[in-house]
Amino acid sequence: MTEVHFPEFGRRQAGRAPARGVLVCWLVADGSRVRVGDRLAEVRVGGDCCARTVGWVSALATGTLWHQVRPGEVLTAGVVVGLID
Repeated sequence: MTEVHFPEFGRRQAGRAPARGVLVCWLVADGSRVRVGDRLAEVRVGGDCCARTVGWVSALATGTLWHQVRPGEVLTAGVVVGLID
């Protein structure tokens, strides 16, 4: 099983907490088949939760995607947002 993590954009500065962000929406339905490189979710990171950087979470493996968080949740970099089985 491969974990899908909430991304960290830019460099983390020593002594500072990881960036916070929001999983805006899933682009792939729960239980759907995905391939390496597929965009799985849209995210926003930084700012006052969270208007700065918009990006995507991509699949690092091929298999079935299982969502672990809901859209709109405020998350920190590195949190597991999905699993690919």
